[in-house]
Amino acid sequence: MPTRARCFVPASVLTLAIVLPATAQHPPAHPFPAAKPERLAAAGTAARGAQLVMLGGCHDCHTPKNQDGSIDFSKSFMGHPENAPLAPQVVGGVSTNMLLTAWRGPWGVTLARNLTPDKETGIGSWTLADFKKTIRTGVNPKGEAIRPPMPIANLQNLPESDIEAIFRHLVTLKPIRNNVGRVEGGKAGGNGGT
Repeated sequence: MPTRARCFVPASVLTLAIVLPATAQHPPAHPFPAAKPERLAAAGTAARGAQLVMLGGCHDCHTPKNQDGSIDFSKSFMGHPENAPLAPQVVGGVSTNMLLTAWRGPWGVTLARNLTPDKETGIGSWTLADFKKTIRTGVNPKGEAIRPPMPIANLQNLPESDIEAIFRHLVTLKPIRNNVGRVEGGKAGGNGGT
């Protein structure tokens, strides 16, 4: 092997040995802002409820998304926007709309409910007892079953103080008039929401 080739191989290995660890120390830019861990709020408080709804991902379904997929916090917990598109029909699967507020599956069509304290279209007329009963049983005060993807089976055994905290947080939100409606035969219409 010529001298030049013998030098090239060790030089290449040495370069890789220096460059690879240096690039490994610089991970790609993170798509989220830096974490700012909060202190645990007191049990049963609205502040604790705010932490629980963030942890539970409640905005994922009950708050419409912007076109880039981010949460539109100006519409927090308003549910499926009135007159917004429904989830498309698919064969043998489950679908959602681009706002992630409507789903279609073997159970039918589900529209995310307005959880703001609006008295006519949200939960503003609900009592704490109504909210607890809905979470514990999966049936709302109108007698309507809560359908997928709402994770009632994951929520129904929460401690009393957590359910109380979530309700206390929701009633502090800005009321948003948004008649989610019902789905009749695959088309939106009517009053209420599921």
